[in-house]
Amino acid sequence: MKYCSLDHDAGTLYFYFTDLEEGQATAVMEYPAHLLLDAQGAIVGCRIDLDDEVVLSQLDLVLEGPYNWLDGQYGYLYVRITDEEPVEVVKLDDSAVLDLDDDDLVLGIELMLPEEWRTPERLVRLAPLLVPFDDEPLAGEGPVVFGPTFAAAEVTAEPEPPMAEATIPLDQWRSGFVALVGKPNVGKSTLLNALLGEKVAIVSPRPQTTRVPVRGILSRPGEQIIFIDTPGIHEPNHRLGKLMVELAERTLPNADVICFMVDISQPPSRLDRMIAQQVQRARGHKLLVLNKVDQKPRQPGADYLPAYRALGEWEMEIAISARRQLGLAALLGEISARLPVGPPLYPLDQITDQSEQQLAAEFVREKALYYLQQEVPHAIAVEVEEWIEKETATYIRMTINVEKESQKGILIGAGGSMLKKIGSAARLSIERMLGRPVFLDLWVKVRPHWRDDPSALGWLGYRAKNFL
Repeated sequence: MKYCSLDHDAGTLYFYFTDLEEGQATAVMEYPAHLLLDAQGAIVGCRIDLDDEVVLSQLDLVLEGPYNWLDGQYGYLYVRITDEEPVEVVKLDDSAVLDLDDDDLVLGIELMLPEEWRTPERLVRLAPLLVPFDDEPLAGEGPVVFGPTFAAAEVTAEPEPPMAEATIPLDQWRSGFVALVGKPNVGKSTLLNALLGEKVAIVSPRPQTTRVPVRGILSRPGEQIIFIDTPGIHEPNHRLGKLMVELAERTLPNADVICFMVDISQPPSRLDRMIAQQVQRARGHKLLVLNKVDQKPRQPGADYLPAYRALGEWEMEIAISARRQLGLAALLGEISARLPVGPPLYPLDQITDQSEQQLAAEFVREKALYYLQQEVPHAIAVEVEEWIEKETATYIRMTINVEKESQKGILIGAGGSMLKKIGSAARLSIERMLGRPVFLDLWVKVRPHWRDDPSALGWLGYRAKNFL
């Protein structure tokens, strides 16, 4: 969750998964609710017992949280602030209220707390996320500029010290490149973020979210794993798509380990078979990563594992759920066993090769992917025009490029409402990354057919280069 608040007068605890604007929540649904408690009896989250009326796409914002997950077998939605298992689950007498917007997307959850659950001892674990009920963070004023709603505690947080490498001789280290490849939307970026424990790649329900390979660097005692999150390999229909596929395919020859990711809840497609053939021709160790084991098969009772096994020769197959973070330790163990001997290639406190400016621009594009419909999201490219570090905040001006005037109108929205929504959500992500307040100034320009213009692709930063 992003934050929560408590209305002491009404006895209502609110969990928010996005910034709320007045009138944004237009519908509600009610379901049985439980509190999740730790060993000291403090609240660490809730469990909502859903039914078939709720579809997975409605939970996109909820499941973006690193510790939130849906038990598809029983319909239990878990909202947690930590990855620790709750010690006790307590049923509430009153149902939970799910707040939905016009698109039926769940924005937040309201829980009626009896008085005995509103004490400081019960709420101590939620305290870092609690905001005053009468001063909830809302979108910034005006159609374009977004001011900070930053918690002072975040500014003063002490960074963790970098890992010490002197205790392990360099000739005993292992390090190497691990390519995450697969068709669009199989969960490569979600897996990368889960393995690193920090967001370095944007995610969305839409395919082809990742456009260029992103390096995520995991340093542990004696080893450094450089993950490369590649664009989903697909059949392109414009120059940008061709560049994305080319960059993905160029990661294969030089990767030490190749993780071929598939969606085990669906049967192999023609694209899966094509990618598997490319993986088989590469020299690196080949692992078959079966993602989405927490989802029911497309056909009830179907077993697609034999079909995926038949796509090639695999040194190992590992079943995981990137979203629920299941099986990740086993996956890391198989990768570590196949790393070549060598010293770390990056500083041990570095977790990505993306600059802060690149990540900030990607956060804006990510929020556009969530909020926009039709053809607009994939026609968007974001540029950072200005980045000024001021005494109390960072001022950032970005331009969102689209291909058509009609797309510009959809992106801005009535009275700038859509641009405000995208900017407000992106600003919070940027503030968490930078650890300081941010003023985000967004502009929208039309650059016709930029995805098919080589000069525009280069100018916008999509340059073909060797990423390994």
